[in-house]
Parts: sequence; C-alpha cells; structure tokens
Amino acid sequence: MQMKNLLIALLMLPFLNATSQTRPATTIETTELAPGIHRLFVNNAVAVIMSHGEDGVLVIDAAYEHSAEKLMEEIRNISDAPIRYLINTHLHGDHTGGNKVIGKEADIIAHESVKRFLSMEQRRGETTTPPFPEYARPNILVDGNMDLEFNDEKIQITHMEGGHTEGDLIIYFPKSNVLVMGDLLFAGFFPFVDVSNGGDPFRFLENVERIIGHFPEDATFVGGHGPVYTGVELKQWHEDLTETIKVLQSAKNDGMSQEEMKENRILEDWSRMGSFFITEDRWIDTMYPFL
Repeated sequence: MQMKNLLIALLMLPFLNATSQTRPATTIETTELAPGIHRLFVNNAVAVIMSHGEDGVLVIDAAYEHSAEKLMEEIRNISDAPIRYLINTHLHGDHTGGNKVIGKEADIIAHESVKRFLSMEQRRGETTTPPFPEYARPNILVDGNMDLEFNDEKIQITHMEGGHTEGDLIIYFPKSNVLVMGDLLFAGFFPFVDVSNGGDPFRFLENVERIIGHFPEDATFVGGHGPVYTGVELKQWHEDLTETIKVLQSAKNDGMSQEEMKENRILEDWSRMGSFFITEDRWIDTMYPFL
C-alpha cells in the first residue's frame, strides 16, 4: 500500500506547491510528426501533441501546471491561431496540470473521470490544493467513440477503459497516420498502472494488443512518455511486457513470494525497462496482486 501511494504521489507532483528555486527550468523539444502535427516533449518526460491549420489549434495533453506558460510560448512559436480544443488523455497531473493556461479559451475534451477528478479538492500529505476552476475542467465528455472534423482530418477519439486509468483516451489522425496513446504507451519502459483510479495491468496489455490489431503498422505511435514508436517497436514492447508477466506468474505458481522475486531479480533480463519511473521491483509490486 505504501508503494502504491508513493507512485500516485509522484504522478501527482504537479499539483503540489514548490518554489521556483527548487524546480529546474522547463525545457521543450519540438518535433514535427507530420505536416501540421507536432510533438512537444516537456522536460524530457511528458509528450504534448498539437495540430494546427485552417481551423485553429488542437492540443493533446497540457503537461504540468508549472510548465504551462513555457508550453504556451512554444505553441505560439508554431502557430498564433486560437486553441480551439484541448484533449486530456487521462486525469494525471502531468497531463492536466497545464489546463489552467492551455485550456483557458478552449473546449476541453476528456472522459468523465477526468472532470470528476479535477472537480475535487486534492490532498497529498499535508498539502491541499483546491479543485480546478470551471474553465480548466472538461466540458465535452467522451464515453465510447467521438469523431472530430478539424484541420482537414476526421480525428478519431476512442475511450480505452481500465488500462492505465478508467478514463484513457487514444486519438488517431487518419490522414496523417498518427496515433496518440497517452499513458497506454510508456515507450521502452515498464508502465505505471493506476489501480486506485481504475487501472488494471492485464487490461492495459489487452488494450495495447487491441491497438496493435486495429491501427496500421506503419502508423506513428506517440505515448505520454518515452520516444515515438513504429508499429514494430510497439509490438516488441508489448511482447516484452507479456513475457515479464509470464515469468512472474511462473514464479508465483512455484511458491515464490513478492519479496523473493525482488531479491532474486527475476526480471533482470528486462532491467533496461526500469530506468524511467517504474523499476523492476515496482513492476513486481504492480503485478503480484493480479497474478
């Protein structure tokens, strides 16, 4: 339980107060994924996607609250058109914290769970933050599928329930062949599964498998964290995660405890996947109750 609370607290850090003296300056690396579609990689950690064209600007995820002004500057370096839509792929603060700036004049699209979460007071230890202002909460809710005609694309927004959180959205630009997966893709790393907010590691893997089977292999796959992937790389990542679960399941069937799995480093062959946020031990902690 303590480990789960630690993981959630780390993802909720954008909600906590911190002085500018203790926080490094925001960095943003911008890459064009397709004509009119850019990836803005904030602090080498969180991916923001923007579409710009005749209809204006659409932004997917808003990163942290403390990086929002810098993010807005970078968006304006690419386009000075109005931001018409902001899509939140899920509720975590590293994807919604910037709503207060990026979403100020926009319609905000998300699953109902995001609106519910941002409408509540958040408490982390001794720190309490108030609910998001009304304008920074979603006003267009997706439960199922939604199509959005924008910038010469029929953008497909799909709810993928219960993988990373209960309210995960993926967004596909069919003309550009770009799929934005939010935190259903921690490219190259063990994923964080937020069980307390409806996540389930087996559903996570099922949802990724559905994505692999549904979208073109030559698409560009963009996750919330890590590098941009090809279809081949996405399949390999899914296979690697599936293999780790087989190893853990076999060990548990043989009577090995959670702590013994860690002590024996039974996931050592996949240690490279534990270099971002979820380590080998934390992946064991995530999976063990579900085995």
